[in-house]
Amino acid sequence: MASTLADRIRRSPAPLLVSAAMRPSLAAFALALLAAVAPAALAAAPGAPADSAGSAPRPAPPDEEFPVTLGSFSTTLVGSLPERTHNLRLAVQALDGAVLRPGEELSFNRRVGPRTAERGYGPAPVILRETRQVQVGGGICQVATTLFDAALLAGLGVAERHRHSSPVDYVAPGEDATIAWGVKDLRLRNDLDQDVRLRIEVLGSTLVARIEGGEETGDTFELETVERESPAPDDVAGLPGREIELYRVRTSGGREVDRELVHRDHYPPSRSRTGGR
Repeated sequence: MASTLADRIRRSPAPLLVSAAMRPSLAAFALALLAAVAPAALAAAPGAPADSAGSAPRPAPPDEEFPVTLGSFSTTLVGSLPERTHNLRLAVQALDGAVLRPGEELSFNRRVGPRTAERGYGPAPVILRETRQVQVGGGICQVATTLFDAALLAGLGVAERHRHSSPVDYVAPGEDATIAWGVKDLRLRNDLDQDVRLRIEVLGSTLVARIEGGEETGDTFELETVERESPAPDDVAGLPGREIELYRVRTSGGREVDRELVHRDHYPPSRSRTGGR
C-alpha cells in the first residue's frame, strides 16, 4: 500500500530538517503524492461500487455515446406501498448507468448486492411459495422484471431467469422475472456488436427501463405470449394449471424475420389465484 509523507518521515533513520526554503517544494511534493495515491485508495475501499464484471468502476460515459434507445419497457407502481417503493428505488440506483460491452453479462444480484436492513432495505410484500409474505427487500422483483423485458425488446440475451411461484399483476404472464439472493438471479448478456447502457428510473408512478446504444440495429422486437390450460385433477377443486410460452418476435423492414421461444412457464393447478407484486 502506498505510504503517506508522514509515514516516510516517521520511518526515516535520521531526523529530517526542513528549512523555510524547502517548505514550498515539500508541499508541492506532498500534493503530487496525494493525487497519485487517492484514486487507487478510493477504488480499493470497502463498499466501493464495481462494474458488472466486478472490477474497478468505469468512468461514466457521456450521453452522446448512447443516443439511441434500442428497447424500453415500463410497469406501474400504482398501489405500491411506500416501503416497497423505497426498496425498489435502492435497486434502481444500483443498476442505472451500467454499461455492457459486447459479450459481457450483467448479474442483477452482483450489481445490486444483498438486500439487508444494514444496506437500507425495509420489509415489504413478496411472493414466496405461492403465498404473500413480508420480507426485507420486498418489491425489487419488479425492477428485475422491468429490466428483463426491456432487455428482450433491445435484442439482448438472457443467461438466467426465473419465474415467480404465481403470476404477478404488473406484467402479462410469462414476462416476469424473480430474484432471490444466493438462489435465483437475473443475468443479461449483450449479444449485440456494440456497447449498451442500462437506464432505469422511477418517473412518478411508473418504473421505466431503457437499453441505449450507439446506433440503430435495424431490427425491432415484440413480445407475445401463448397460454394453454392444464385441467386440475378430479379430486382438486380450484383453478386449472397453465402453461405459458413467451416468444420474442423480430421484425426488419416491417416484415417478421424470426420468432424465438424465450421460455416456457408451467403453473400447476391451484386452489386459489394469488396475484402478486
